[in-house]
Amino acid sequence: MKNKKFMAVLFAIIAVLGFGLLFNLRPETILSLYNFRGTVLIEQNGETVLRAARGMACDAQNIEHTVYSSFHVASITKQITGAAILLLELDGKLNTSDTLDNFFEGHEYLSEVTVAHLLAMKGGFRSFTQWLMGLLDDEEEFEKILSLTYADIEDFIFVNWLGAPQTQPIYCNSDYWLLGRIIEQVSGTTYAEFVTSRIFEPIGMANSGFHGIHTSTAPHGNPDIYFRGINMVDAHNWPPSIPYSTGGIISTIDDLNLWLDAYFGGKLFPVYLLDDIVLAGNYNYGWSFTSDPVWMHPGEMFGFNTHILYDRASSTRIIILSNQRRGAPIGMVRALSLLTLGGLYGGLHWAPGLGM
Repeated sequence: MKNKKFMAVLFAIIAVLGFGLLFNLRPETILSLYNFRGTVLIEQNGETVLRAARGMACDAQNIEHTVYSSFHVASITKQITGAAILLLELDGKLNTSDTLDNFFEGHEYLSEVTVAHLLAMKGGFRSFTQWLMGLLDDEEEFEKILSLTYADIEDFIFVNWLGAPQTQPIYCNSDYWLLGRIIEQVSGTTYAEFVTSRIFEPIGMANSGFHGIHTSTAPHGNPDIYFRGINMVDAHNWPPSIPYSTGGIISTIDDLNLWLDAYFGGKLFPVYLLDDIVLAGNYNYGWSFTSDPVWMHPGEMFGFNTHILYDRASSTRIIILSNQRRGAPIGMVRALSLLTLGGLYGGLHWAPGLGM
């Protein structure tokens, strides 16, 4: 459906303007064509191409978005979780070759799965969010979502191992949820405390926080009303145990821009390690690689859709944060990357239909 929407918009542009004018479109036109609601930042060759806000942060209170609005970034969280693991490895506190029986107990198969498997989405677990989708469709089970504990989710993950680590990545929120537990065990702090002290504070991400404990004064986007089956879902009401290290970070376009500068600029770890990350295949450390040098990741959480893209060759970056329940950011980033990079990038081409 998302691909069809993007192609429909693309053909509409060509029909109105002609193919030869397609590459002369302004990014603002793309936002209008998608009736976009959220914030966007585009930089290319060190220059700001677009830094804009559109639509409402909160319809009920008539609050419009500003470029300072904060959003659930959903699965963009995963690259920050991956960076936290890398920092702990550089600290000498773990190795990505460590097997999970070093951190958890109770299942013999844990000796077959490594931290590296989790980072590359090859852990062999069933995604716990598939289980949650079933609860959303059942009126009697729905209330269980609001009381799920970390122990509940961990138990589900461990009893739903599929039998072996995968040779190819399969998009799985369980892998990155378990990485959060490993970060806590190895660091001796909570996931939020570690990310704040080692990532947010050193690089100045002052308007970033975590689901359930966000303290920023920036206007926060309220989600579109979102219906799943017979139940209404509001991302703000989910317990922190669900999004956690797989989708729980809240941030702004400016903070995520600082994040990209630090990540790819050597402020967190040596730049040469980026080449090792991309060698693992088309997914690693919370990034998808359609082709190096373009790194990207979409995110989706009930009522929120996001996307981040970075081109290592030109330092071009596209950051889209939206409280728009439909998949506009993926189509938009494809159109915007066509304008800025001359190619269609966006989404996870190997993992359609992801959530969070």
